[in-house]
Amino acid sequence: MKGKKVLPILAIFLAIGMVTALGYYAIANIHLNIFQPIGVDGNLDQTIDCNAGEVCYGDSIIVSNNGDEERTIYISDDNSNEDVVVSYVGFLGLTQKTVDFEIDVWEITEGAETAEVEYTMIGEEFTASVVDGEKENYVLIYYKDNSDRFSNPAQPIFIGDIVGNLPYGTDGNTDEYDYCATGEYDTCHGAKLWYVPIDAIHSGELDWSRADEFLYETFLIQYNADGEIIVYPGSSFEFTPKFEINSYANPGLTSKIGITIA
Repeated sequence: MKGKKVLPILAIFLAIGMVTALGYYAIANIHLNIFQPIGVDGNLDQTIDCNAGEVCYGDSIIVSNNGDEERTIYISDDNSNEDVVVSYVGFLGLTQKTVDFEIDVWEITEGAETAEVEYTMIGEEFTASVVDGEKENYVLIYYKDNSDRFSNPAQPIFIGDIVGNLPYGTDGNTDEYDYCATGEYDTCHGAKLWYVPIDAIHSGELDWSRADEFLYETFLIQYNADGEIIVYPGSSFEFTPKFEINSYANPGLTSKIGITIA
């Protein structure tokens, strides 16, 4: 039995000897250039004065993706002060559009009425409110597209009824409709916020005969309670830190909050 074990060991030595005896044809030198497609711009060292009981905003920060593929980033902070609630908001323009159910892209109406919405991008719950261009008897809604969206219109969802992250997984704008492919937006997927007359909603349905009165999204938004945001290729998004200070916070309170974009 011992003699049989010697043969494979000798064979290994012989094989190594044959390899080391061989020469080589060439050596390839690789010069690897590494680029980071994700860029972060803005004031990354901010000092904010805020009174107790007030809501204060920091300077906006812009995250861009100059690559060819979508990237998922994570925004978080190390806030441990119970007197300070931190969230991150975005601002969305809304506008009237020329309604045409025969085409995918609706153009902005000449002389269109507009409004601006502040919405939560990252925070404990989703909120949205009109901060400029508020209209009497209008209401903000989340419009979740169904498949075959023009033949099968969806029901509006009031902002206060939203549960979970946006867009919903059942929203056709999550993955079915690609707005980069049509060239309409740089945000390929996401959620739509609209501003519509409250009396254009009947029994949970939109009155589409009044669609030219609606104010529509100018890009698609995202909301994620855990700070997970998708940045699509060739696009950027802007977020603003928002700080809500407890009315009974100690005078002279100084709180250092580090924001991580990973």
